Amino acid sequence: MYELSTLVTYLLLVAGSYLLGSAPTGVIVARLYRNVDLTQVGSQRTGATNVARTLGVGAGAIVLAGDLAKGILAVWIASQFIGSPVALGIAWVMALLGHTHSIFLHLRGGRGVGTGLGGLAVVSFPLFAAAVTAGLLVVIASRYVSLGSLTGTMLTLVVGPAVCLTGRLPTELIPFFVIAPAIVLWAHRDNIARLRAGEERRFGQQA
Repeated sequence: MYELSTLVTYLLLVAGSYLLGSAPTGVIVARLYRNVDLTQVGSQRTGATNVARTLGVGAGAIVLAGDLAKGILAVWIASQFIGSPVALGIAWVMALLGHTHSIFLHLRGGRGVGTGLGGLAVVSFPLFAAAVTAGLLVVIASRYVSLGSLTGTMLTLVVGPAVCLTGRLPTELIPFFVIAPAIVLWAHRDNIARLRAGEERRFGQQA
C-alpha cells in the first residue's frame, strides 16, 4: 500500500508540474495586452523575449515574471509535499517540459529559460544567481539574449553536477542538472544556428 501511494504521489507530481508549466503565460499576456496571437508573430515562441520584441519590454517583463513563477511554484510544491531531491528534480524538469511543449498549444511553447531558472532558484539559489549573473553579463556585452541564455544554461549544466559531486548538493540531482539544461539547449537549436551564421537578432531589434 505504501509503495502504491508513493507511486500515485509521484504520478500526480509529474502531471501537476507539467500542467503548471504548460500554462501559456506569454499567449495570455499577448491576448490581453494587444489581442495578438503570439504563435503567429516574431519567432512564434511564447516566452518573454518574443513578447518583449513584439509588444514591448513591459509586457516581456510580465511574462518573464509569470514564467519564473511557474518554475518556482512547481518545485516549491514538490519541496513542501514530498521533499526528496528526486521530487524537486522531477518537478523542475516537468514544469520545463510543460513550458517548451505546452499541452494547451499543441506541444508548442517557449524556450524554457524563465521557467527553468524559476525551478533552479528553488533547487539551488546560489547556482540560480550565478547563472543569471553570467547570462546578464553576456547579454550586456553582446546584446544577444539567446547567447546570454545559452551561457547561463551551460553554466548550470557544468557547475550543477560538479557541485553535487562536492557534496554541497544531493547527488540525486545530477541527472536533472543534465536533463533540464539539455531541454533548454534543444529549444535554442535555431538560435544556435543563427548565432553561428551571424544572423541572430540583437536585443532591441524588432521581431
